[in-house]
Amino acid sequence: MKRILIFLLPLIMFQGQAQTQPAPKPSRVHDIFLDYLTEKISLTPAEKKQLRPIVIQYLTDSKKISKTQQDPLLREQERIALKINYRKRFMPIIGEPRSTRFFSEEQLFRKKIREELSKRNVKEN
Repeated sequence: MKRILIFLLPLIMFQGQAQTQPAPKPSRVHDIFLDYLTEKISLTPAEKKQLRPIVIQYLTDSKKISKTQQDPLLREQERIALKINYRKRFMPIIGEPRSTRFFSEEQLFRKKIREELSKRNVKEN
């Protein structure tokens, strides 16, 4: 029972936050990420338009977890709960296979960003 509560509590907290918070302001990185997704998971313009606010909110919520949760295991648990919640929100728009693939493409995108920033830091030093 305790395990179930530990898992469900962050999920419930995120669901409530997503409904009460105003939409975050999109950034250039959000637009680049959406363009990347459009190419990688073959989004139609209508799907991209529908996903845009949800993806921006997902990225904002993900960033909050990184900033607020210090314990690495709890941080990972919250991220998993967040991904499950958002996958459910993506499925009516793009279906289950692409909703699941979204998260692997997100990881690849983050990896490419880190590599690019690393290259820029090496050139500057």
